[in-house]
Amino acid sequence: VDPVQIGAFQQPARASGYVNIRGALDYLGDGPVTGLQSPNFYIDGAFRLGRIVAESEAFWQPGISGRDLQRQGSRLVYDDLKHVIRFTVGDLQPVARSMQVAPSIAGISMVRAFNTLQPERIIRPRGSRSFLLERPSLVEVYVNDTLVRRLQLPVGNYNLNDFPFIQGANNIKVIITDESGRHEMVRFNMFLNQSQLAKDLTEFGIYAGVEAPMWQSALHYSNDPIFSGFVRRGMSENLTLGANFQADAHSQMGGFEAIVATPIGAFLTTASTSRMDGFGTGWAATAAYQGLFRRPRGLADALNIMVERRSQNFASVAMVQPNNPFRYELSGSYAHPLNARAYIAVDGRFSKGRTGVVDQHYYRLSGGLRLTDRLSLTAETRYEHNAFRAEVSGLISLNIRLSRASSLQTGYESVDHRRRLTYQTLSGQGPGAYSLSGDVEQNDRGGDLNLNANYGGNLGDLGLSHIGVFSRNFQHSQSQRTTLRGATSIAFADGSFAIGRPIYDSFAIIKPHSSFGGKTLRIDPFGKGSAAKTSALGPALYPSLNAYSERTITVEIPDDADMADPGRGSFRVLPAYRSGYLLRVGSSYNLTALGILIGTDGQPISLATGKIHELGKSDPVSYEIFTNRDGRIAMTGLSPGHWRIEMAD
Repeated sequence: VDPVQIGAFQQPARASGYVNIRGALDYLGDGPVTGLQSPNFYIDGAFRLGRIVAESEAFWQPGISGRDLQRQGSRLVYDDLKHVIRFTVGDLQPVARSMQVAPSIAGISMVRAFNTLQPERIIRPRGSRSFLLERPSLVEVYVNDTLVRRLQLPVGNYNLNDFPFIQGANNIKVIITDESGRHEMVRFNMFLNQSQLAKDLTEFGIYAGVEAPMWQSALHYSNDPIFSGFVRRGMSENLTLGANFQADAHSQMGGFEAIVATPIGAFLTTASTSRMDGFGTGWAATAAYQGLFRRPRGLADALNIMVERRSQNFASVAMVQPNNPFRYELSGSYAHPLNARAYIAVDGRFSKGRTGVVDQHYYRLSGGLRLTDRLSLTAETRYEHNAFRAEVSGLISLNIRLSRASSLQTGYESVDHRRRLTYQTLSGQGPGAYSLSGDVEQNDRGGDLNLNANYGGNLGDLGLSHIGVFSRNFQHSQSQRTTLRGATSIAFADGSFAIGRPIYDSFAIIKPHSSFGGKTLRIDPFGKGSAAKTSALGPALYPSLNAYSERTITVEIPDDADMADPGRGSFRVLPAYRSGYLLRVGSSYNLTALGILIGTDGQPISLATGKIHELGKSDPVSYEIFTNRDGRIAMTGLSPGHWRIEMAD
């Protein structure tokens, strides 16, 4: 079923666009560099005309030597909804499958991805083990929703294997905050990237052009051709097959994948072969299993197993040389809920190193217990043997829910005798919402203090954070960084403009009629909050519409807006990619005329029918009217202008 053809929706503006501006200003105290630093801004935006979208991103750091503006990508996008294909020209954003990497390509692409163009039809997670930092960033790593590390990392490509403290973990969440305050969350499942397709559904991606890596000052467009592509098809309700291929001027790689769903679980296998100039051929293969075993009272055991093998010369495209430090890797996890309040789990990973590389072992036993509705305890013990350490360690954490929106967590980790105390709270949603958090950590090497405050306003977001690094006993400061962040957006749709919080995909401008007299309209109200609201600066900006996902936007009219005609109090929308709406609330047709219809004899005309017509308008209002026994008549929904009354007799 094509969701675009179901029901009636408001039409998006023919011409619309927006610009997001996120900025940050740092003050450094102590350390090798001190004082107020140059501000930096991340700017992104899109313009849509008809069915064509132009979008771009840039990083601007005024006041620095050299080039201060760095464009990070620009492209034109067209969605063919009939054939479910997205066409892109410019700086592409490739999606990788199986053993592929996502290279930087400037060129043209054709992609069919149901989670993008038909999100309500199928949801397909994207998984890999690597992520790219285009700017120096603060990286927070969560394992099973528990913060395990906060790292300041430079620009570069990172693999989960780079972080020994998460070896063997299953559900991993990485939150990346760059210098301008832009947030990005990446989720990983170490054991299985399951993405089953229904029977006869086919998705694919074709990316072709030239290599365009990001250099220190700008994108570099080379003359080196590069290609990346994949195709996947649901052969049956239980079998999905796929193939992929990548090539550049110096290397080629191709492979296949298969996902089989059975009553006892899902099986995944991939195999790839490669060739690189100067290194010859190589190969790689994986096999994985994921099972969920349901038990009485809504409980279920989860089992994950994976094995991966790579030859020494296996290489993906856009690499300088092969990098395969391990011959093979084995990993697995098993989670068993004891009851509704307690669980135990075991997981591990073994990586067999090649010559000169130490074998890596990671094995962990963990558990959790919800002592009360407000108090929960988690603990784990683990054995690690790798290039970083060879030891047994443990961790224990106590989480106290102080209220529905506040919590306190304290924990101890035997590695470096790490102790952490964390507090967080939040209040509300939308304009007026705020959050506060802070944590202090002490270990054998030093201490850290982190404080964060964020406020969501109607016209943008504000944030203030402080990161302090101290000696072990907190008596000596080693570095202090205080950061002020702000984010806002400017949007337009069919000639109307609005200012609000950052836009991530599509948006709506809600414009009240002048008859409201400047009174505040709340958009999607809930309790005392709302998603957006009108202000003295003009219309409300609703920033959080998702492309091709149906949404109903409601408008709350003030109780004292007696003379205003609210018209429609809700709007049903189905946004296109990066589309904007102009939704008008109220109108000038807010007058009511009351009177008595008098005949030529001077007497009231009783029980007569007729019509009232608006004059001088291209789309006039016209409707039937009637009088009562006393000749009284009431006409509503009128506006200033000329009208004609015509009675049936």
